[in-house]
Amino acid sequence: MDYKKYIIYWNSTPKETYLYGSQISYYNHEVLFKNNLMSPGKVIVSWISELNYQAGRTTPQLPLLRKGHKYYIAMKFKSIPENTAYLRIDFKDNLGKNIKKVFIKKPLDSFEYPEEAHSYDFKLMSAGCKELDFKQIEISGEPIIWGDYEFQEFKEDSSTLNVLFVEPNHHSIPKVSKDDISNLGNTVVISSSLWAAGYFISDYVKDYLVDARKNYKKVNLISYGAYGNVAVKYYHLLLNYDGYVTDEIIPLEEVLKDIKDIEHFEKEVLKKSYNVTNINTWYHDKKESPKFVKTLLNKLNRLKNFEFRG
Repeated sequence: MDYKKYIIYWNSTPKETYLYGSQISYYNHEVLFKNNLMSPGKVIVSWISELNYQAGRTTPQLPLLRKGHKYYIAMKFKSIPENTAYLRIDFKDNLGKNIKKVFIKKPLDSFEYPEEAHSYDFKLMSAGCKELDFKQIEISGEPIIWGDYEFQEFKEDSSTLNVLFVEPNHHSIPKVSKDDISNLGNTVVISSSLWAAGYFISDYVKDYLVDARKNYKKVNLISYGAYGNVAVKYYHLLLNYDGYVTDEIIPLEEVLKDIKDIEHFEKEVLKKSYNVTNINTWYHDKKESPKFVKTLLNKLNRLKNFEFRG
């Protein structure tokens, strides 16, 4: 896997979802599923790893995995009654014949991809489930730490801490190496498995940044894309840390629509942050559209040209 973590969301395609008697609500790739009629053993929703032109599916829904490798999985959903939904992984040969089944019933678990497998499917199964609040399923080649945010430290002896917000790719979290941030110095990298990274507006992130003030004389906030820009401007205004952004902008209305359960105080700070002017714009985007391309490209290579000012 050339990414740290792959994220699987519920698809809205009817052919892949159990519809009879179902009430389904979608919100920013999270799903609330209700069905009092579904029998145990039925497939609630499924995902495939192969192209399926007959079904109108032109892109795989699951990542390419390596034979013989171990993978870790996090299942972020809640069922009512409790523990009445589980994941079944069907491995298939090159003729599409099932050769092995694996059942995942714990929130954090792992599986090995068989040497003889050519493809695989995920099926979310009912074990008497009446209601399901589904967020996402995550796959990684490394053990998964439960939570919405991860902090990766690249420590150097310095009185300054640089905080880098990792630009989300929606279906994956990029791997960040020391080489990617070689000219940043003492750095902590913050990434998120949330949709749009929740724009990093979280008490968890805020508390980490506040604590950083106790250990460092200076804290710099750095982004290299549109989503991180929102976070840098927000915490620049909230905590008075120096900020470095690109010139890409996501409309405030879109951000407010994306963020779930934002507090009134956070909302007011966010609105004011869009008028911030005393911030460093270190990268000017000339070709990419901030509305769509920003979600597809891994822009870490931009950091090779990063320079501090002042």
